[in-house]
Amino acid sequence: MKTGFLGVLASKPFAAAKGPGLLLLLSLCFPFTVAAHQERLILAIESGKCTLRVEADDKERFLRIRILPESSDCFFSRESLQSLIREALSNTEPPRLEGTYFSLFIGRLVDFPWLCEDLALAAHQDPRWDSRRGQPRSMDINRYVASLLLKKNVTDQFDKPLQSGGYMIASVTVEKVLVGSFADIPHYRGNIIAGKVPFDAIVWFRLKRQ
Repeated sequence: MKTGFLGVLASKPFAAAKGPGLLLLLSLCFPFTVAAHQERLILAIESGKCTLRVEADDKERFLRIRILPESSDCFFSRESLQSLIREALSNTEPPRLEGTYFSLFIGRLVDFPWLCEDLALAAHQDPRWDSRRGQPRSMDINRYVASLLLKKNVTDQFDKPLQSGGYMIASVTVEKVLVGSFADIPHYRGNIIAGKVPFDAIVWFRLKRQ
């Protein structure tokens, strides 16, 4: 399951719009979508049916992990992801990283099924989380999920390959948290536990130099 956060647009208004008028309308509605991605490709590797990419935005000074295609058939291992990050940060030949980067954007957590499972299980076992209502007992849900993703069992998965570039995770920022059942977690093969848990979010890891 890979559902986008943008709603479905009605087709009739766009049918009459052509040429520059359509581009202008799209740019007003979706400025970040229409503007071409400015990230520079650093490394791409094939893993199963997936292409894993590390891209760099040299103006805004952030790194991005992009997973293609965005479909349920795309599945790769934790080790493949770590190899991707390690190789991209240690590469000395062009295209290579230049200067200091301040964050790593990984996009939606559902692109990393084992992280979805880690998050869901951590919340289910956490007394701060209300599984019946599907929300934290006394905290903003974004801050709550960020606190779980900042735990060592998660950050170690990224810190180890990030060390090849002299980085480590300093903090986590999330938005658009999705809550559902364990049956909603992509590629989940464990027991279906009753209750609602967080399993998806858009995630940034803030970086610092070691």
